[in-house]
Amino acid sequence: MKRIIAILLCMSLILTCFSACGIKRPGQKKVTVVFLTDSSGFSSEDDTNKQIKDALEGLKKSAGIVPTYKEGKDKESYVSNLRELAESKEYDVILTVGYAMSRAVDNVAKEYPEQLFVTIDYPVNKDNVLSIVFREEESAFYSGVLAALMTKTNKVGFVSSFEGQNMSHLYGFLLGIRAVDPNIAVEIVYTHSYTDLSTGTAAAEKLKAAGVDVLYSCAAAPTSALVDYAKENKMLVINSDIYKYDSTDKALISETSKKYKSSVEYIINAAIEVTKDGEGAKRGGISTESRYAGIAQNAFEFSFSSNVPKDIRGKLEAVKIMFANSEIVVPTDDAGYTNFDLSIFEGKAFKK
Repeated sequence: MKRIIAILLCMSLILTCFSACGIKRPGQKKVTVVFLTDSSGFSSEDDTNKQIKDALEGLKKSAGIVPTYKEGKDKESYVSNLRELAESKEYDVILTVGYAMSRAVDNVAKEYPEQLFVTIDYPVNKDNVLSIVFREEESAFYSGVLAALMTKTNKVGFVSSFEGQNMSHLYGFLLGIRAVDPNIAVEIVYTHSYTDLSTGTAAAEKLKAAGVDVLYSCAAAPTSALVDYAKENKMLVINSDIYKYDSTDKALISETSKKYKSSVEYIINAAIEVTKDGEGAKRGGISTESRYAGIAQNAFEFSFSSNVPKDIRGKLEAVKIMFANSEIVVPTDDAGYTNFDLSIFEGKAFKK
């Protein structure tokens, strides 16, 4: 009898170890994940899809998922591509990234309530969709602090494509400026184009005439024209994550990039929890509210040119510490920005 009890105790300990350590039990179903990329696939200069694939390959070993990769044909076909994958019933999770794909998921998800979808970068409010969103207002705040520390004229610029877009970037950047010095003036201009490079030149000229020496770009392709103008006119550019512009010119003093590895790991592990206890997208009792990734989650990479002094880079570390300690929630609308209590920045290393 004692021997039987001992054996039962050992079996209990083994099962506990399997559960606590995340080890898959023999016979436990592996979660199948298909990543539907946009039409750029893995050949684009933008390495977003490659980052996500690398993260999934890592989860193949650590979490036991079975990843598959499919390439979307074009924007007009994304909805039909998603329907085809959902109707095949081959995959526990259909993963997408980016605005265009998220809009397609928003259209399709309700048609397949038992299929679990995952979107990265843009939220979809459906019961069978898990989303993870980057806190771009935090990266913009960081860039605002940098601009405020770098300006010599106490006038900085914000450039976006159209009014009413990129509001998280706008309010984050404005608050970053105020956090350093509320007396710094901010000039806001719009290119009214995603592609016309001449609009970037015109925007830069307008900012130069207003006395701006440091500008933050949330424009698309016109960002390249902003940098070209800046290097010829003794201005400095900080580029957001919206448009990747490869340049070694010192006028481009900083560029923000999204890091997808930790976000993919987080959201796929959440998806595994949803799918592990039965059939259908709602199993597991996991909330499908959007998850968020910001500076505290190491979701952004900030690169610098040699024009950014070491002492200013050191002051920017205080910004990261502030987010790591959950000391601040950056507003994303006018009311939150206008009523923000600036006293929390007193004594910070980046304060002028």
